[in-house]
Formats: sequence, C-alpha cells, structure tokens
Amino acid sequence: MRPARMTLALLASLTACTAAAPPGPPSDFIVVSDFTVPEGAVHLDPSFGFSLYRGEPGVPEQRRAASIGRAVGFLVTDTLTERLRAQGYDAVSTTEQNPAAVAGHRALVVSGTFRAVDEGQRRRVGDEHSAVIARVDIKAEQPSGVIQPVQSFVVDSRTAPAAPAAAGTTRRETGVDADAAKVGAEVARVVGEIARRNNWLPARR
Repeated sequence: MRPARMTLALLASLTACTAAAPPGPPSDFIVVSDFTVPEGAVHLDPSFGFSLYRGEPGVPEQRRAASIGRAVGFLVTDTLTERLRAQGYDAVSTTEQNPAAVAGHRALVVSGTFRAVDEGQRRRVGDEHSAVIARVDIKAEQPSGVIQPVQSFVVDSRTAPAAPAAAGTTRRETGVDADAAKVGAEVARVVGEIARRNNWLPARR
C-alpha cells in the first residue's frame, strides 16, 4: 500500500483545488493521525533477535521494539486511510495540527494508542498467536478550531474480522502485519459508519 502522508502545504493545495472546482458543496475530510506506541507496549518474540555471526550480539531489544512499533503503526494508518478512500471519503494521513482550519472544511480526526503489539511466535507461520490491540479516539473538528469528542473504542485483532486484500494485490500478510491490517480495516469500518450517520460529505468526483 502506498504512503498517505499529507503535509500542511499539500492540505493548502487541496483547499485551492476545491475552491477552483465547479460550484457545489465542498467535501468534508477525514484525518488519520499517527498511532502512538507507549513504552512497554511491544512484546517481542524471544526466539528472534540473535546474530547470524557467532560471538556477536543480536539487535538490541529496544531497537527491535521501536522498529516493530513503527511498522505496525504505519500499516494500521495506511490500511485505515486506504479503506476510507475506498468508501469514497477524502481521507489523509497527516501530523499537522488543526487540519480543519488549514483546509477550511470539517474534519473527522482519528487517532489512537497501542495497548499491545505482540509478535507471538513468528516461526509458526499462520499460527503465531500474535496480537495488536489499540484504543481509538475520534473527534470532529470545525474550521473555527472547535473540537468535539465523537467516540472512543478499543479494537483487538484477535476478535476483529480478517481484513480483505487490497485491490490488485496478492500478498498475504501474517503475524503482526496481518493483525495491523485487521485493526486498520475495522477502524475504517467504524469511522465510515460514524461519517455516514453524521452526513459527512464524500469526496467529489
């Protein structure tokens, strides 16, 4: 899946393009923020991390945990953004503050915190007993800067439905990669339902 990061300049460009479009109601958009990975949330597979060279230490656990946390965070936000786009919404991933004020339209802002990222047993492909658990917070932001909480919930990859494969891909994710995709897809489903209930305008085609 391709990266979906959007900067302040790109948001401003989006607004300019919208202003130049034919008259009609502007589309609202959905902003996906990076999910945070608290210290201690990543649980490593103890059978990995060794060195292939005898007598040399393996990758330090702290570095491995940070790398896995970043990778899982990217997969969750990228899957979430792509699924929302597939539903017809203007969805962007950005770290900008007050995105609604920048673009001049309403924004649903989705953020989250990982409660657990568990590698399980990676050697048991397809039966790793891995897991990704995240708390998700959704807020509505007005162009004026007013922010209102909408909904908070927890998604556990062990109980979430399997994520459908992205169009045009044949790669089968396993382990925490599959867990991250399941979490991203489930969050996208919930956010999409909230957007529809609140008459969030889809992207103009």
